[in-house]
Formats: sequence, C-alpha cells, structure tokens
Amino acid sequence: MGPITNALFPKPSWANISGTSSAVPGQSLTATSTAAVQFAAFNDITTCVVLDIQVANVYCTFDGQTPSSSIGHILYATQSYTWSRATAAQAKFLATTTTNSIIWASEFQV
Repeated sequence: MGPITNALFPKPSWANISGTSSAVPGQSLTATSTAAVQFAAFNDITTCVVLDIQVANVYCTFDGQTPSSSIGHILYATQSYTWSRATAAQAKFLATTTTNSIIWASEFQV
C-alpha cells in the first residue's frame, strides 16, 4: 500500500527527474546584504512553496523592486512561510545585516 495522503494537506512535489519519479529536491538560497537574490525556478507541478528563513532576517519584495530597509517586508529568521509557487518565484531577498541568511525552499502540491 502506498502512502496515505489527505487532499486538505499539501504533499511533496514529485516529478520525473532523470527518468525516475522522485521528490523534487529542496533549494537553498544565500541572501547577502549587497545584492538581492531570488530563486531561479520551481517545478511546474508545484502549487505551494514552504520557505524557512535561517541564520538572519531578510527584506523581501514581490513586485520587482529591490528590497531594502525602506522597501519591502521583513521576514524573520527561524520563521517559516508558505506561499504559492508564483509568489515564491517573484520574491526577492536581501539580508538585513552583513550576516548572510539562508532561505530553504521545499516544493509541495495540493
């Protein structure tokens, strides 16, 4: 019997990777205080992305602007955020201090 899934909760995204059906791997992004960064892409089957902000706080924008101390939202280290794939793909991140931050993304399907 395969794993039991519930339609109310997301399940990890699975895709045909190198000819084998397997979970879409997580992605790590390093945000520095010198240049805004964003994730390159997410799998087409992904509907939502869970992000963990690790090490240090980051500024974040979703509208194409470069985040800064006066533009965007502050996302706090040790917090998790769940966004749609489109929102996560548009997000730009910038560390709030000279300490780099790591943003870990895991992809899910509803």
